Amino acid sequence: MTSNTTNEAGAKPDAAIERPLTTKTQPGIGIPSVTSGPDLEARVAARRAELIAKLTEFKRDVRIEATEFSDKLKAKLSELAHIIKGGVVDGWANLSAATTAKLDHWLAESTNQSGPTKGGPS
Repeated sequence: MTSNTTNEAGAKPDAAIERPLTTKTQPGIGIPSVTSGPDLEARVAARRAELIAKLTEFKRDVRIEATEFSDKLKAKLSELAHIIKGGVVDGWANLSAATTAKLDHWLAESTNQSGPTKGGPS
């Protein structure tokens, strides 16, 4: 006896299983994008490099403003190191929401820092 895999209408019984899911996720409800990890990592690395460059720029400046600014830069870099050490355990692609929020906050705060203008002693 031969078995037929189609029903009377000619459709396969498992057609519903093979059909791709066509529902859309509402904004803000879905799973975070996997690409946010590498993007966040790149933004943090770029900002870290900028802060290190500024720190190097003000290294020889003896003005009190430059010294205070250098201390603030060192504190921001230390804060970043602490966040990364405690939060980036399984790699940048597996960040927790709390760590991502801390890094985004760090980026926002570090972007708002502006240093003293270059020049001679005041």
